[in-house]
Amino acid sequence: MSHRPNLGRGLLIGAIAGIAATLVMDQFQKFAEAGQKAIEKQKKLAEGESEWAIAHERVAQEQQEQQQEGSTEKVARHISEAVGTPLPHNQKKQAGQAVHYTFGTLMGVVYGVAAEFAPEVTTGGGTAFGTLLFLGADEIAVPAFKLSPPPNMTSTGSHLQHWAAHVVYGGTLELARNLLRHIV
Repeated sequence: MSHRPNLGRGLLIGAIAGIAATLVMDQFQKFAEAGQKAIEKQKKLAEGESEWAIAHERVAQEQQEQQQEGSTEKVARHISEAVGTPLPHNQKKQAGQAVHYTFGTLMGVVYGVAAEFAPEVTTGGGTAFGTLLFLGADEIAVPAFKLSPPPNMTSTGSHLQHWAAHVVYGGTLELARNLLRHIV
């Protein structure tokens, strides 16, 4: 196996690793959100709320969340409007996921190519890259483009959960890149 930098290998491995890392990140976020909901339910039960009241509140909260656009859904809507094709409401979630996976794949390509030419990028097993991605995208770019509220309007728990998801993304990205380098 050659250890010389190779642009093509970096592009290919980065794209594949980016898809894998985005998939793992999504699963981590779903798991974290489910855990957070379970903790909130236990707190409410301990405070004496009934199961029915908790379920009713959760349904109302889920309906409200469905009506709110996430940042990737906003990007998908803006793209569809720019090309002159309005995005149907029933396709917003899928379009948002497509934006998320496209961005995750592109960041994987950036990482894969950068790692080929500057191995320092892999510091912390990819977790430093994940942290920088979190800071640059979630904390700076997304609020700057008004795709989310400003960071000071978001709970500390939400910041930590998103940071953890990006650390998982970065770690998975490096793990997948390392595995793929032995194949490609």
